Amino acid sequence: MRPGLWVCSVVLWLAGGAASADTAYDGVTLEVELDPSQARLEGRFEADPARIDPASLRRFRLDPGIAVDAVTLGGQVVEFDRSEDGWLELAREPGADDGPLAIRYGARLSAPDQARPGSGYLGPDGGYLPPGADWYPRRPDAEPHAVRIELKSLGGHLGVASGSRVAEERRGDEYHATFEHPAGRALAIATGPWEPAELRVGDVEVRTLFPVGLEERFGETYREQAAKYLQRFNDEIGPYPFATFTIAASPQPVGLAFSGFTLLGERVIPLPFIPHTSLGHEVLHAWWGTGVYVDYSAGNWSEGLTTYMADYQFKRDRGEGRDERGQWLRDYAALPAGEDRAHGSFRGGNSGAARIAGYHRGAMLWRMLEDRIGREALLSGARTLYDEWRFREADWDAVIGAFDGTTDEDLRPFFSQWVERAGAPALELTGLRREARGDGWRVQGRLQQRDEQAPWELYVPLELETENGRETHWVELNAVEKGISLETSSRPLAIAIDPDWRMFRHLAADESPAILRQGALDPEARVVALEDAEPSEVAPWLGRVPGSAHDAEGMRIVLGSHSSVAGWLGRHDLPSDPVALANAGEIGPGARAWAVPDTRLVVISGADAGTRREVLAALRHRSHYSYLLPGANGEWQTGLWSQPGIWQEFDDDE
Repeated sequence: MRPGLWVCSVVLWLAGGAASADTAYDGVTLEVELDPSQARLEGRFEADPARIDPASLRRFRLDPGIAVDAVTLGGQVVEFDRSEDGWLELAREPGADDGPLAIRYGARLSAPDQARPGSGYLGPDGGYLPPGADWYPRRPDAEPHAVRIELKSLGGHLGVASGSRVAEERRGDEYHATFEHPAGRALAIATGPWEPAELRVGDVEVRTLFPVGLEERFGETYREQAAKYLQRFNDEIGPYPFATFTIAASPQPVGLAFSGFTLLGERVIPLPFIPHTSLGHEVLHAWWGTGVYVDYSAGNWSEGLTTYMADYQFKRDRGEGRDERGQWLRDYAALPAGEDRAHGSFRGGNSGAARIAGYHRGAMLWRMLEDRIGREALLSGARTLYDEWRFREADWDAVIGAFDGTTDEDLRPFFSQWVERAGAPALELTGLRREARGDGWRVQGRLQQRDEQAPWELYVPLELETENGRETHWVELNAVEKGISLETSSRPLAIAIDPDWRMFRHLAADESPAILRQGALDPEARVVALEDAEPSEVAPWLGRVPGSAHDAEGMRIVLGSHSSVAGWLGRHDLPSDPVALANAGEIGPGARAWAVPDTRLVVISGADAGTRREVLAALRHRSHYSYLLPGANGEWQTGLWSQPGIWQEFDDDE
């Protein structure tokens, strides 16, 4: 946490804080008291140099805005220094016989609505101490390590912290709970005015901590879905690493995963798709991210693997896997070339170019690996990774090693290409012909890729449409081009390269409709504001206020009333009626958004700024479509512009 995010206060110490923590515990003990009425944090760190390497107990990370009351060794005061960049250093290294080291500290926190991104907050609506914010004396070089958190929350607020909850008690409006983690790092705590409810799945207790209204409407659904996810991933990967799993509500619009719990925004929880999609993603982070830690110095591998094993598999279970892959590739097609990034460059971020590099490109990597080695071998690699690296930091070498051991094939070239390289292959088939051969048929032609200087090493699915159905023929392509010869027993009618989008690749023009997301992905997008429209209207969608423009060159968002937008498009000889283009039938009079086909234009129109605000809010979850039109009954009509497709029919004379 950066300096200035905490407001120093006179520190009032935990009741009984002077007493030593359990000296038999072979780890760090943190006593934390949170008072929402005063927005006050009070804490006590304790560790025994006889049980923990004394050399690791001299230097700590602690936010400069947190006041330190005292540092003692065996009850004796120890001098210390603090730096502006967040280090606390003792005057001397503790000795193994010096007795317990204790650090007492405290701060007044920001209110939830005033907290800066990444900082802690505390108030009547809830509290949050985030990982990496240095809200307790941290020893980064010694992490992960065993830790016990003894939490006291006042004002009737309950709490949850990193690890397994091993004890809890209510004393009037005080809540006391103990959490233990065998190998914790970057710890987190959340508190709030919650109603607890539990469900047991095997040896794990699943708990929701929601405000009463949310608990009554959604609590049971979230507990049941979480239990299903825990069982699923337990069966696929290995045992869940904690004794408890908690889903807690936050006053901020977040979706965050920590060791033993996940934090979801109070406005996020009611969204109908969250318990069936996003919740499973957060649960799986108990295996990838907080079970096996990520060594971020070599890139963040966990989001791609988590997206593949959670979000994508849920879609696949519903028969929507192809649609999901197509959406990922259309998003990539909408990405400006200058924003393209290698998967290995991804460290974090869940929007825009970062999301495409980390989540979509990453998930496609694992989907392509499945096609190469099979799903059972892939799951075997996942189990090996979890078994060998649980509660340790794994980099890409560790990840690759776990999966490479499941097959006789050397997978390192595959990973090297798809992790380290930006861009994507672009493929085409030329010189196609078919001929009858005895009791079967042969299809011949040339498979080519665009990148002549550095051709990709590819495993390409060629799909044949025959009189008796479709067939998949896999072709290895390691050069700029290669002659193909496919044998089939049925008369071939047409052929296509990867029509089901099983490869991460550039889409051909005939399978890549313009989509609304192109406006959000281009950092150079400008707004053509007509009449009284203002560029600031699109800030909630783009996350910034774009500049203005008056021409149609480059990525443009045309903003105004229906009539003014139609007039502007007409003057530029562009189609102006999305209803006709979409063949949408009856629509309502409200705002609409659409990507003009074969252009870099997005149109957002409505009677006034308030009306346009409705469609801009809807774009948050619907930008992967070509158009967003108001239905006659208030619903949104969405879809993609029709495309010719990439099937090539055989037109030879046989």
